Amino acid sequence: MSTSSEHFDLPVPSHVRLRRRKYWIIVGIVVALVLASGGWVGKRYLDGWRTNSAQRCPGLNGTSGDGFALSKKDEQCIGWIIERDYPFGSTDQKVVSVISKITEENRRVRDQPGNTPWKPYVRIGVLMPMTSKEGSTMNAGEILHALQGAYTAQMQANDSSAPELGDTTPLIQLVLANEGLEQSLWPSIVDQLGLLKDGDHPLVAVTGLGVSDFTTRAAAERLSALGIPTIGAVIKADDMVAPWLFKMSPPNQQNALALRAFLEMQQKEKAKTGYLIYDRNDDPFVRQLKDAFTKTFDSTYGLTEHSAGFNGSKPPSEGAPVLFSEIVSDICLLKPDVVFYAGRSQDLPVLVRALKGRGHCQNPVRPLVVITARTGPTIARDVLNDAQLGLLNASNVDSDAWRTGATGAPRFYGAFHNRFTEAEDKGGLGFAEEDLTDGYAVMHRDAVVAAIWAARRDAAAKAEYNRVNQGTSSPISELPTARDVHNFLFSNMGDPIPGASGAVYFKEQPPNDLWPSGKPVPIIRIGALVANWPSPDTYITQ
Repeated sequence: MSTSSEHFDLPVPSHVRLRRRKYWIIVGIVVALVLASGGWVGKRYLDGWRTNSAQRCPGLNGTSGDGFALSKKDEQCIGWIIERDYPFGSTDQKVVSVISKITEENRRVRDQPGNTPWKPYVRIGVLMPMTSKEGSTMNAGEILHALQGAYTAQMQANDSSAPELGDTTPLIQLVLANEGLEQSLWPSIVDQLGLLKDGDHPLVAVTGLGVSDFTTRAAAERLSALGIPTIGAVIKADDMVAPWLFKMSPPNQQNALALRAFLEMQQKEKAKTGYLIYDRNDDPFVRQLKDAFTKTFDSTYGLTEHSAGFNGSKPPSEGAPVLFSEIVSDICLLKPDVVFYAGRSQDLPVLVRALKGRGHCQNPVRPLVVITARTGPTIARDVLNDAQLGLLNASNVDSDAWRTGATGAPRFYGAFHNRFTEAEDKGGLGFAEEDLTDGYAVMHRDAVVAAIWAARRDAAAKAEYNRVNQGTSSPISELPTARDVHNFLFSNMGDPIPGASGAVYFKEQPPNDLWPSGKPVPIIRIGALVANWPSPDTYITQ
């Protein structure tokens, strides 16, 4: 038999038992302290994690749902709203006011008065940046005017007392969708919009889409894959093409052709020397405008040999932005007849100031015509006159001429203008006349109107089908769907979309890339140098 402790519990001396007891007491105290410390640290970490993962958009109680999310990239509040009045963190009181008006109208459509026949309603998205800062994709004025234009379309559509857009069935709610300062946060919002496509009040189209940018095309491609038609308001770059992306603005190549027709009518096509100034950054709009100018005017003005690039200020800018001193020196030496500008609107005033200083190398200063293509003019006449410059701009809108009822003014502009500018007590919306100058209000109104027009054409066609086939077949739902709106956006010159910037139509046959036909391209002349040039017939897109 073994006597080892492996098999027997031998007696333990008292001093050993006391030492062991003290040891376990100490161990217990240490463990308790560690657990307490660990619990506090863990709680602090957990609370921090909860805080960081549940950041709220400013002024909101919820952290998810309701279409809202706070971008971890730069804490922008992105998402969508329909009936909830929320400005996405904007501090521009005019923008805040228009958003409130749109959501108020959305609630009125939802809560239709009981003393009138209830009407079905559908939703149309407005996707774009809703806030701005220096250098962002859309500036504060453009955002304001775009929202004003969309709201005007909604009110023209829903007002049964003055049905400027015909039968008010279905009524319209606007879904305001913020895709971030640089449009880069569109993936977080587009798939959410896709979830609104079904239901009793479906989202039937998305309008706006910001400016010509890689992000614009990507968002339109994704929405096309989701089966939602998109209608760009101020998109101009020729490569902005997606399966269901319609555009209300003409492409840059059409703008260049309009400018050439204008110059030919002025008998200015005999000018021998031109100069092309272009933004060298990887930006679809400026790249396509440069290509359009080169293709259209190189043989006349020698733009391939006479050109220079600069770094535009639109992010991301690869190098010090808007430095024109070397370009001005080159212009002084070459003495061109015209300068073609292929850059963003925000950099044009900087170029004008730089060209004003050409007196240091050119005596006397040679008057110079600057040619470009913008949605609307944004340079004051006195600034151009002071620099001895004239500006020719292939524009979407000529609000100054159109409001006076000038020859060639679009048929539907007058009703839009009155609704936009008249006082509220007279049935208008009370917006300022100068809010029409940059063209954003008109073009965003027209993009929303295109979706409304298609939805109501579809509803009318279904109602007629049910009437004709009454009793012989089951009636079909008269509520438009996104696919229905896509199909009914196609038309012809005899049944155009009632755009305030021109009655346009879209042809279904390829390869038209869904650019508008019948769109006027007014050439706006700003500055004393070009003010008295004759006004030929307005170019119409083909």
